[in-house]
Amino acid sequence: METRHFNLSLNRWMALAAAASFVVGGAPGLRAQTDDFSDGNDTENPAWARNSAYVGSSGQTWAVENGAYRLQAPNNSPFYAGFGYVGSLVGSPYTDVSVSADFVNFLAPMGGAFGVGARLTSNNTLGSLSGYGYAYEPFADSLKGEMVLYRIDGLGGLHDIGSYKITLDPAKDYRFVLEIAGSNLHGQVFEVGGGMVAEQFGVDATYASGVSGVFGYSQSPVPPTDFSVDNFAAMVVPEPALSVLLGLGGAALWVARRFRSNRG
Repeated sequence: METRHFNLSLNRWMALAAAASFVVGGAPGLRAQTDDFSDGNDTENPAWARNSAYVGSSGQTWAVENGAYRLQAPNNSPFYAGFGYVGSLVGSPYTDVSVSADFVNFLAPMGGAFGVGARLTSNNTLGSLSGYGYAYEPFADSLKGEMVLYRIDGLGGLHDIGSYKITLDPAKDYRFVLEIAGSNLHGQVFEVGGGMVAEQFGVDATYASGVSGVFGYSQSPVPPTDFSVDNFAAMVVPEPALSVLLGLGGAALWVARRFRSNRG
């Protein structure tokens, strides 16, 4: 009877594991948008929407060079006192999302800001961009640099949710991660091949959904923004219920292995 009871319990565990696998693999909402730019373009697999009009600057360039996505923008806005802006958006709208990208080339200590964005909305017209961003400002804090969590409010500009003083080394590569779940924002910076070097938390419920992407900006006399990204990824943050199922699934596999081992 004890062995039969164990088998019935194991079957239930395995059913939960199968359910977890089905949810992860089959739910249309649980999709990832990634790009390592190995195809040499930003027009397919996936197709990026080049974003240029936020501050009214012009002459931006987007190019895939040496396996990375390079974005540049002159400081020539006639509306916002010599600002420059460039961005690129990709994929379908997400609500709870984790966005990451490796920044593999940038100017420092004098140079434009650059970062990742989530829940972004834009029709690519003057002052239209809104959502959230996590960016590095090399020129901040007397050229020592800062990581900043932003709320982007269209014509209302950028509003700091929190900042962290840090100097990023242009000789190194860094991965920026912005995760949003509900009204909770979480930003992290990792040295590629190393550990975490910055982390920030914030709370804001202004924007509930939008697409993901990368962006940069600058203002004279700071040199125009010029940065390159690689290994971009945007994916849905699993709901707690799904995390529980995944945990149960892992436990089921462990129990199954133990059971077979005991019988062998």
